[in-house]
Amino acid sequence: MFLVRAFIAAATVSFAAAADVPTPPRTNQTNLPPPGPELFNASTRVAISAPIDTVWAAVLDFPSYPSWNPFVRSAVLTDDAFIPLPASEQTVAENIRAVFQVQIPPLPLPVSASTPSDPLHAQISFENITHLEPDLYRVAWKQIALPDAVLSAERWSAVSVIAVGPDANKTLYESREAYSGALAPELQVLYEQGLQEAFDAQAVALKGLLEGQ
Repeated sequence: MFLVRAFIAAATVSFAAAADVPTPPRTNQTNLPPPGPELFNASTRVAISAPIDTVWAAVLDFPSYPSWNPFVRSAVLTDDAFIPLPASEQTVAENIRAVFQVQIPPLPLPVSASTPSDPLHAQISFENITHLEPDLYRVAWKQIALPDAVLSAERWSAVSVIAVGPDANKTLYESREAYSGALAPELQVLYEQGLQEAFDAQAVALKGLLEGQ
């Protein structure tokens, strides 16, 4: 998720001493595709006591993000000129553009649609839905504001049913974004910690949403 304002003054960057971190799922399985070349990544994993289709639907329900997501505060599907699509067309599909408003580091939990943003840590990201694989329960989007040689940032999210172990039959939610390109080293210095906190906070919030916590 490319941060349009990621390279503003580093002095505005500060991260909370304590963050919301999900309990690691007790499984080594993964439904994410193999990672490509990267300088660094942000990722998260959590086991959720909810049916796989319920978790999958929540991941794809962009209009509901403001009501629970402390990281992606708004996710709006748009046309190629980044004009928002009508409410009736806010359905994730491949090769549709999207605009994300994000908080890095994330807002403290819990959040709702009325929770105010922190303007010092608000970013806007212009993305393209690169993959939608409903049979595999996987989706990905990628920043398109800059060429890959400058900054490549693609986020995959996936869900699967945990097959064995103490968390068997729970749903595994995973998400990973890989960063590379000429600006990736600066992004890493300024935002690696905040991005990791944001990914973890989103996982914690998704689990809480679907388990009724």
